[in-house]
Amino acid sequence: MYDKIITKTRTRTDTELRNFDHNRFFFRKMNTRKDFLYLQLADRIEALISNGTYTIGDKLPSVRSLHEEHGVSISTALQVYLHLERKGWVEAREKSGYYVHYSRETMPRLPKVSDPAKTASIVNISGRVAIIRHTTGRKGMISLIGASPHLSLLPVNKLNKALRQAAREEKTTYIPYGDIDGHLPLRRHIARHSLAWGGSVAADDMVVTNGAIEAITICLRTIAKAGDTIAIESPTFFGLLQAIENLGMKALEIPTDPVTGISLDHLEDAFRRKKVAACLFISNYSNPLGCLIPDDAKKQLARMIEKYNIPLIEDDVYGDLHFAPERPRAIKSYDRADLVLYCSSYSKNIAAGLRVGWIINRRYHDRLAQMKFMSSAGTGMLPQLVFTRFLDQQRMDLHLKPLRQALHVQTLQMTRAIQQYFPADTRLTRPQGGMSLWAVLPRKVDSWALHRQALDHHITFTPGTLFSSQDKYNHCLRLSNANPLDDDQTWAIQMLGKLIQKQLDSGS
Repeated sequence: MYDKIITKTRTRTDTELRNFDHNRFFFRKMNTRKDFLYLQLADRIEALISNGTYTIGDKLPSVRSLHEEHGVSISTALQVYLHLERKGWVEAREKSGYYVHYSRETMPRLPKVSDPAKTASIVNISGRVAIIRHTTGRKGMISLIGASPHLSLLPVNKLNKALRQAAREEKTTYIPYGDIDGHLPLRRHIARHSLAWGGSVAADDMVVTNGAIEAITICLRTIAKAGDTIAIESPTFFGLLQAIENLGMKALEIPTDPVTGISLDHLEDAFRRKKVAACLFISNYSNPLGCLIPDDAKKQLARMIEKYNIPLIEDDVYGDLHFAPERPRAIKSYDRADLVLYCSSYSKNIAAGLRVGWIINRRYHDRLAQMKFMSSAGTGMLPQLVFTRFLDQQRMDLHLKPLRQALHVQTLQMTRAIQQYFPADTRLTRPQGGMSLWAVLPRKVDSWALHRQALDHHITFTPGTLFSSQDKYNHCLRLSNANPLDDDQTWAIQMLGKLIQKQLDSGS
């Protein structure tokens, strides 16, 4: 079957072929996935739609056919199609059956590989970020920004139970200062979870921080100084740019593919020219592109920093939010020289407000701990005790599995809404995890003006210029898939589409 599909796709673009290869790998993994039976079967059908075996308008096997051919009950077969219908892949036609409603071929085109300037830039975005943060908190605002999953997707009751247990059983443990490295039982939980991303670390190799931003700031202070140049993706998360800005460092933006991430050729060229003191990359499902550096490239990157002796800060806060069955590996898993400073947190998958993140690195550990002490004298004990209690009693995957499924559904739903209401020539990313969609609009569009216009309708989003130090991407915007696509969110996407078209019409 796959030989026929490969022949059919030989004329596709390189980016499309990369997506196809991922889907083929995804399909082969289905037989080994331990999951609900209806989800296994639904994923297999979704993979066949994704790789082009079924195209839009094709009739799918009947409920009775699924029942007979796969040995599942009629109710399970119905669940398969209800799940795919909710994701937007199929539609039911009265007295006729189920048909493909949406396919990869009908998705918007991908953005092009970015082309930033080859020189380092002074970062100056904090003022613009402050404007966006101010508007986000306004009453009655429909936010398309969401930095963490909707409360309905988080284990609120279990966290409350862990909080009560910690307060009752620990009594006074949370009142004094704790270990500067962090609460040891929590560090052991984090060390055990490193197996998921290909690591094998010790609790003594890490420092617990107040979220990932503090972790990254501490790492930057440890391995670089004011005036140094930090290599970053382009575009990249504005929080990382602010960390570079606040420390008086410069940013060198590296061309980035919307599917496979940074260009290693351009990065090595910067290494050869001795233009870089350190690197700072989001390895898995980056913000805002949602790109995923392939394993081979991660391994090559680890060997490259070893060759040039350049440290790399790896931000992996989205790695657990994968839509495919298996979690992607971290760059740190290929790190032989201990030059990768691995950073992550519980903000994107459990509870952002508790502010618990961490750094994993042995080589720089003592210096990191010193910087941590100078930064905040330690991480609050109560949040650490709450997470420890939560992790003592819960398997992380029991929470993460439905969260991933919900985020995948929301990503597909928002993709369809954008395609329906935005201009036809809009380019859009196709993330396989995380919480961001990056829309590239016609160049006539001014996303800052669009933001001001949207505020009049109580809508807020993130303009593209916040994701670069070079005043780029003003015709782009980042939208979050963190919230369920309800009527308000759909209306907001529709209204944005109208405002975009109004700008285009007035500029013609």
